[in-house]
Amino acid sequence: MGLVVVTPHTTAYPDPIRFEPGDPLVLGERDDEYRGWIRVRTADGNAGWAPEQLIEILSPTRGVALASYTARELDTVAGEALICHGELNDWLWVENARGEAGWVPKGTTDAG
Repeated sequence: MGLVVVTPHTTAYPDPIRFEPGDPLVLGERDDEYRGWIRVRTADGNAGWAPEQLIEILSPTRGVALASYTARELDTVAGEALICHGELNDWLWVENARGEAGWVPKGTTDAG
């Protein structure tokens, strides 16, 4: 699906978390702004937000990854064209014309 950026987005997380199926995760708080996201710490000590759908919750503080994931966000500018490849919990996995991919909040785009 083609989208156009209406509100620029700049990531606040320059070192995004990544995990693979079976990776252990330490679970933290849930996001108050975007439902379905939980703060996790990966085995390398990096922390960030991840969609709960990709985590098997073992206890309030322990989980295991069910799928590959990166929290990489994409910096965008107003008017930029994007292609949407997926959506999770009000965030979109998009690609720009340069072939760069990452997450952006759904509310920053409009159907193009």
